[in-house]
Amino acid sequence: MATLQDIINDNKTLNRSKLKTDKGLVIEIQTKLANLGFYPGGGWIDGDLGESSSFSWTGLIDFCKKIGSLPIPSDTLAINQEIAQKLLTIKQVESVLQTATQNSILTRLQQIQTRSPIINKNTPPSAFVSRSIEQSPFKPFIVNYPNFLTQKPDGTSLISYGDSFTLTNGKTVNFDDYPSLGKQPNIDNTGLSFLPSNISHACVCIGSFSDSNSPIKARWLGKDALTPVALWWSTTKFIGVLNTVCQIHQNSINTDIDDCVIASHRFNDLVRDMVSYQGLSSNRIGALFKSFSKREVLSKWIETQTGSSNLNFTGSYGEDPLISPARIKDTTTGNIVLSSGSVGAATSTNSLSAYDLARLISMLGWHLHLPNNAKLPSAQWKSLESIVRAMGHDTARYVDVAFETLGVMNIISEPVIISKVGWGNVSATSGSMTYTVFVKFVDRRFTPAKLRTFALALRCPSPVSADFDGRDTNLAAAVTEIVRRILTEELA
Repeated sequence: MATLQDIINDNKTLNRSKLKTDKGLVIEIQTKLANLGFYPGGGWIDGDLGESSSFSWTGLIDFCKKIGSLPIPSDTLAINQEIAQKLLTIKQVESVLQTATQNSILTRLQQIQTRSPIINKNTPPSAFVSRSIEQSPFKPFIVNYPNFLTQKPDGTSLISYGDSFTLTNGKTVNFDDYPSLGKQPNIDNTGLSFLPSNISHACVCIGSFSDSNSPIKARWLGKDALTPVALWWSTTKFIGVLNTVCQIHQNSINTDIDDCVIASHRFNDLVRDMVSYQGLSSNRIGALFKSFSKREVLSKWIETQTGSSNLNFTGSYGEDPLISPARIKDTTTGNIVLSSGSVGAATSTNSLSAYDLARLISMLGWHLHLPNNAKLPSAQWKSLESIVRAMGHDTARYVDVAFETLGVMNIISEPVIISKVGWGNVSATSGSMTYTVFVKFVDRRFTPAKLRTFALALRCPSPVSADFDGRDTNLAAAVTEIVRRILTEELA
């Protein structure tokens, strides 16, 4: 098996037939192409060069054409020293990001959708929701997510937007103090007008620091962001987890949930299974974490965080709790730190707004940078960081897809992606696919580098289709367009 470095060192030239037999080399080429925006990632990194119309082969040809001054791969010359050198050394092909449009993004993702391998068999059989963390380039970073979230701009090697920022269209936007508990922010209701009609509800919260000593500020943008709707499905499951952590620390401030078990299950493992859909039942785990508060009490708790007064979180997830009654034990002391009780029957639905979801997941991701009057009550970082690591395992990889599609994978560092997807009843021909995510990374295209961080929630109810492919693609396209505008500084 050869490597790209071997091709360079030995000045080798391989024809197409020879390259096709070297699976390891093809995997290396596919990985480089995916990072630069010329090939899908995830399960597509398989070592199969394919036929002349395959993504692998056409991606390699497109790369060489975009770079220029390189031979165009053919049956007689598939890879040589020049091509290998460029694949190894080029960090970004700037035109990939510069020429991307909403239409080109959607077309590209539709092509990938129809031909993708289905990795996670416990999700709808659609490309991006089933992609899973297993082949994500971000999987190795999950253990470092908590440390990456401590990062703040120093004003010298790393900067942020500051209190105000001028977009590339000349508009100046301002960042406000993060709202205190129970208060809603001002939301720019025109800021997401570029989203297509298939995204019915959306909220984006973009963070900024004035300097290294100040708390984070935020700018909020929405599309029908404050209207509560019932069909957020499993996207809401992380809320019960946050509430449970707050209750644990109210009872036992020194407890670390990494030391906690529920029956024989580690707390962190349960949250990870809930978001990855590759272990115990996600619905039953979601119901478990809603069982530590009466339904109406949990609903009211959300109101006291977000300031929304017309939500209703008294619904269920369609299955009984995994464990009932449940007791959370701190294994370091042997003490029971929280017990479930009778929560009563579901009386309504889990009806929340896009803003509620974006607010709550941003409170998790920005916990270290919020003023005390804006933090999750009683929650301690030593436990929240465990939730961060667990939620890094979400099966849906829409942000991965965005970074790959835009060709920026090599120029970002210290990344954090924590998220939760929802799709409802897989046999339904109506409803919605939904997604909430918190993102943080350092954009190293600039000197000094720029810290970028944001949270969002999206609901996609169309097209009405039992196979979910259209909604899955629309969510991926919307996330990619939001990321594109943040990178090009059309959006902040």
